[in-house]
Amino acid sequence: MTTRGTKRLRLEAEAPGSAEGPTTATAEQVSDVRLEFGENGEDSMPANSALLRMASPVFNRMFTSGMREAQQGVIKVEVASKEEFKVFYDFLLPMAWGAPVTVDSVDSLLAISDYYQVEIIKQRCENYLLRCAPTGSRLLQAHKHGLTSQYERCIGALAKKSTKADLAVLRSQPDILFDLTLRKQAILDRLRAMKGEIVKHQAAVEPKNPIFEDVDFANGRKFSMSSSQRISVLLRARPGLRVFLRRLLQELK
Repeated sequence: MTTRGTKRLRLEAEAPGSAEGPTTATAEQVSDVRLEFGENGEDSMPANSALLRMASPVFNRMFTSGMREAQQGVIKVEVASKEEFKVFYDFLLPMAWGAPVTVDSVDSLLAISDYYQVEIIKQRCENYLLRCAPTGSRLLQAHKHGLTSQYERCIGALAKKSTKADLAVLRSQPDILFDLTLRKQAILDRLRAMKGEIVKHQAAVEPKNPIFEDVDFANGRKFSMSSSQRISVLLRARPGLRVFLRRLLQELK
């Protein structure tokens, strides 16, 4: 018969941190499938099917649909290299939930998480990309992987300012180019709507319509210090403003 003291000692010996060794299983110990990479499966890594199934509906279908590969415990991975998938797999582990997405991992993580429909990792990738510079390549990437917020941000930014390189990337993407054209047209329409206001301000700075009446100066009117400073600023800005307005009106014709 086991006494209470003996039972307590046994529990303490089995408690975490005891001198008998690790108290948690390693990834290899809980792995029950092998993932193969490359044309001939020359690279492989162990994985846990339960972890894959809980994270990915695609993997879950593989293991529940009776696929021969899943039954044999071997899954072919064609969307990533072993190194790329290892980074993705590490994100699935409970102790790695706070791991950061980086500039080196974001593209492969996005491609893998989109293919295997792991939305939590896909969203983390989009959150990272929302802080990156918008380019034609990023716009194309957002369209390919269904990143709605990133797509809207990139297309809005490129509608205002895009380079030849940005447009060259999109040359074979008529749907994206059409969206971009519509956004650019919307900006142009807003500028055209400002034409009347621009003409009004142009008239105010033309020499024949001075901002201040000549009589204000001819009669020796005294201006306060603040008014004098404002007049000085306006007079210095007048030549450049006049040139700018003329150029803007020329662009809007």
